[in-house]
Amino acid sequence: MKKYVFIIAFILCELFFLSRVNAQDIYRTQNGDMLITAVSGDTVFKVTSKELLILLNYKDASITIKMDKSTFKTGNDSIDKKLALMKDIIEFKGKLDLEFINTQDHPPLDFKVKGILSSNQKTIYGDGRLAHISFRGTYSCLLTLRLNLKMKDLGLNFEAFDLKEDIQIEIAQTVLNKSNE
Repeated sequence: MKKYVFIIAFILCELFFLSRVNAQDIYRTQNGDMLITAVSGDTVFKVTSKELLILLNYKDASITIKMDKSTFKTGNDSIDKKLALMKDIIEFKGKLDLEFINTQDHPPLDFKVKGILSSNQKTIYGDGRLAHISFRGTYSCLLTLRLNLKMKDLGLNFEAFDLKEDIQIEIAQTVLNKSNE
């Protein structure tokens, strides 16, 4: 009986330790800033959110971005009320064109990114920059990212605005901190 208790305790300790090791390779933010821009005639239409979740794995340079449509804001009250009722999460899962991300201090890294958007399973391309900063004894980084896609890829209905199909998502200087999970 003691042997089984010891084995179970050992397995639980290993699982806990392994999850901690993997978490050290993940950097995240929950309050990322995003700007979606589209053009209508000679006017720029903007949609913003300040509640982006970004996970960046330094080990394999993969990235996951989650956008909650209900957090999108346009500055137009009637549109913002409709957006607030949307409870859909759009997820982008992609890979930076880097083998891994050096956790030591280094000059900014420019990269290309390719990934799949969950709203329609289309491949999306973009580019960005990653710069390390020192933050309370752990390394964090600033992430800037630009993704190019079609308006229909987001699953938003803005037909009344006669927007051009091509849009751009910009994520600007988001601070990523080492994940504790």
